[in-house]
Formats: sequence, C-alpha cells, structure tokens
Amino acid sequence: MSTVLLRRLGIWAAVAMIVAEVMGVGIFLTPAGMVRTLGSPTLVLGVWAVMGLLSVAGALCYAELGTRFPEAGGGFVFLREAFGKRTAFLYGWMSLLVMDPGLTAALGVGLAQYLLALFGGPASLVPAVAIAGILVASAITMLGVESSARVLRWTAAAKLGVIALLVIAVLLRGEPNAQATTPAGAGAIVSAQVIGGALMGAFFAFGGWWDLGKMSEEIVEPRRTLPVALVGGIALVTVVYAGLSVAFMHVLRGRAPATDDAFVVALGAALFGTSAAKLLAAAVVIAVAGSLAAVLLGAPRVYLAMARVGLFPQRLVRFHPRRQSAPLATLVQVALACVLVTLGTFDQILGYFIPMAVFFLGLSAAAILVMPRERGAPSAFRAPWHPLPIVVFLLLVLLIVALFAVARPVQTLIGAAVVALGLPVSWIIIRQPRPSLAPPATSASSGQSTR
Repeated sequence: MSTVLLRRLGIWAAVAMIVAEVMGVGIFLTPAGMVRTLGSPTLVLGVWAVMGLLSVAGALCYAELGTRFPEAGGGFVFLREAFGKRTAFLYGWMSLLVMDPGLTAALGVGLAQYLLALFGGPASLVPAVAIAGILVASAITMLGVESSARVLRWTAAAKLGVIALLVIAVLLRGEPNAQATTPAGAGAIVSAQVIGGALMGAFFAFGGWWDLGKMSEEIVEPRRTLPVALVGGIALVTVVYAGLSVAFMHVLRGRAPATDDAFVVALGAALFGTSAAKLLAAAVVIAVAGSLAAVLLGAPRVYLAMARVGLFPQRLVRFHPRRQSAPLATLVQVALACVLVTLGTFDQILGYFIPMAVFFLGLSAAAILVMPRERGAPSAFRAPWHPLPIVVFLLLVLLIVALFAVARPVQTLIGAAVVALGLPVSWIIIRQPRPSLAPPATSASSGQSTR
C-alpha cells in the first residue's frame, strides 16, 4: 500500500464523474417537483438558468484553486492554505461524520426506493436494500479508480440516453400548441416560499460538482482539464434538467399529480403506457448507482489530505499502488452511512448534511479571496472577472443555508452540533505534534489517462 496517486483521469472521465454524481436521485424528482409547484415555463427555466450560472461561478473558483493546489482533498487543501489547519480539520471532521456518510446514505435510500418500485417490494425493506446497495457500490470502488471510471462513464451515458429517449418521445408525441401545466390556484405572483423551495431543490439537483476538486491530484493536465470538465459538466446538466422540465410541462399539462413520485409515474404512463413507470424507475436506479460510485470514489481523498498533515490515522488511507483505492477509508464511510440509513428518512438525512456541506463549500471557495493570486503562473487557471464569480457564489451559499435552516431546523442543528464537536477535538489533535505524510514528489507525474 502507498499514498502515491497517479494522474489517470482525462477530460471525459472528469466530465463523467460530474454527470454521474450530480445527476443522481434528483434527476427526475427535482424537475418534476419544480414544474408541479411553479407551473410557469418561464419561472422553471429561469430557476434552472440562474442555478446553472451560479454553479458555474463556483466552479470557476474551484477550477482556479484546484490548479493552484493540485493535491488530493479539494476543499480541505484550500481551507488549509487560506485559513490554517484548524479550519481545515473542521472541514475534514464534517466530511467524515456529516457530509460523506450523509450523502452516501441519502443516495442509498433513493436507490432502494426506486429498486423496490421497480420490483414491487414493500417500503419496509428500504433500509436493508439501501445498505446492500451501498455495500455493492463500495465493492466496485475498492476494485480501483479505473473500474470506477468505467462505471461512471457507463452510468453517465445511460442517464443521457434515457433522457434523450424521453425528450424524443415528447417531440414525436407532442402537440405544438399545448399549454404547460399550472399549479392549482396559481396566480400572477408566485410566493417567495415557493421560489425558495424551488431554488433549494435546484441546488440539491446540482450538488456534487465540487467533488471533482478532491481528485485534482489524479487529473491529467489539471489547468486544461479542470475548467473544461467543471464548466462543461455543469452546462450539460443544466440543459438536461431544463429539457426534462419542458418535457414534464408539455406532456402533463393540466394533470399535475400531488406528489413528485406520482409525477414521474404519470409522465411515463402518458408517453409509453403504464408499464413505463418501471422504465423510469430503472433509469433512476442507474442514475443513483453512478452517483454512489462517484461519492465513494472521491471521499477518501479528503482523509488522505488530512493524513498528510498528521490529522488522520495514516493506516486508514493507504492506497493500493495499482488500484488507487483506499479500502479501510471507504469502509469507515460505508459503516457511518449505514448507521444513518437506519436512523433517518431521506428528507431527514438531507437536512442533516446539506446545510453544513454548503457552508464549508462556500468557505473553501472563499479561499480565493484570501490568498494572493500569482501573476504569470503557467500551471494555474485564473477565474475570469474576479472577484465577481466568488461574490455571486457566496450569496447563493448564504441563501441556501438560510433556506435549509428554516425548512429543516432540527436536522440542521444536529449537523451543526456534530461539526461543533470537532472544535475541541481539533485542539487536542493539532496541539500534539504528529508525524506527517507529505504529498510524494511523484504524485504529480503523469500516468495512464482514463478518458
């Protein structure tokens, strides 16, 4: 075992990772829910456009930081360089106990719900099926980065193929003068609460693009690959979500079901007949499986970055020299995720990890404001229109954290309390000198590219 990470991820593998992780359990539910609550095509497409632009603003900052510090760990490295070890430790603590297991558990529950819908199983089996799905995904991850990259590419292609099929079916079936669905009682003014809910859902649907920053040490030519993959991946996802929303509005005009699940089933029935509900359930299963693989692949890189500065047990982040996987670190994440699956529902798990994850996402991106930008650095990408992208992105982060805190106060407080516990722990760990595991000089060397 070693801590050497090889540069194997090319542009297509990086884009596939973004598509695979972002387009997960919310691929159908978020557009469906947005159409059901907003109703107006202009508002729906406007929300997607705004969220896409704001995500691109954050991605530009992460692309610059990732090329300036092309090390495993992403946000942990950026916080360490800008604000010091203690702040970085809190991010790592949050990743280990809140974000990574929370996201893994949420995806596992989403996968279980659609698997049971696909095969007609009872809802009581959701925890068991979720845990089984997480274990299978972790086994694939531990086979190595090349195996994971293949899964990411296949699942991304499958998602885009199913969505293309749906859009083509809408175009072939559609009536050009049809009016879109409007929610019952909708008037000229949509309440701020409805808009806030739509923004919160849209942010969740875009969540995960920043995890590519954790893989900076394994990306071929990061100065070229990171900006293209981040911006291109987000643009692709924006187009996909907007297209799905248009399809929903076009097909289900005047017949908006009361729930998101019913909305998806109604779409399939309207296009292909009642049997199509299984087709869409299978598509969501593929989408979530790809997201699980992406999350489990990226998470151990943060723990590796912590171990390199003596903040995490080194034996847990020993990577296989050929497979480039860290089995022990992956198993820690899987164990914590399985505990969360048994303790909470899908919505409760979201409320537990999203507010803290978003807060630290904004803080790590804000590192670009603290550290001086070196002029003429040939290996670093420079975000255009600085500091406008980071200012815009931080405003979005504050809005999303506030919305979640109001909508799910109990779960938000629990997540915040877990993160706060990391502060006294940080004084114990950082006060005592520990042997560090510096990034090896060979980690930046080029290797086989998984494209």
